[in-house]
Amino acid sequence: MTIVRKLTCYAWGKPGDWEALCVDLDLAAQGENLEEVRRELGDAIQTYLDYVADLPENEQARFLDRKAPLRLRLQLALKHRAFYLLNSLKIGATGRELTRAGFVVTPTS
Repeated sequence: MTIVRKLTCYAWGKPGDWEALCVDLDLAAQGENLEEVRRELGDAIQTYLDYVADLPENEQARFLDRKAPLRLRLQLALKHRAFYLLNSLKIGATGRELTRAGFVVTPTS
């Protein structure tokens, strides 16, 4: 089985405490920084997709279509867009502890 779609992911945190979520597969990871949490989430996605690839074909679709709840997907998308808009306009508190990142993961298989 080959997966060619891109998966939408979000990460947020502060030094030493980061979380990330792949909203297309409802998978999460934690790490100490953005790089680590992206790597951990990428590994979780790859492990999950490898597991799904070993399932009978008639069961695979069910496991590949398990998005995070719509309310959570919308909430994360809006928070991230607002965060970047406010930062680009230099509005809000300076020296913010919390940082956010949106990214796309393209599975290798």
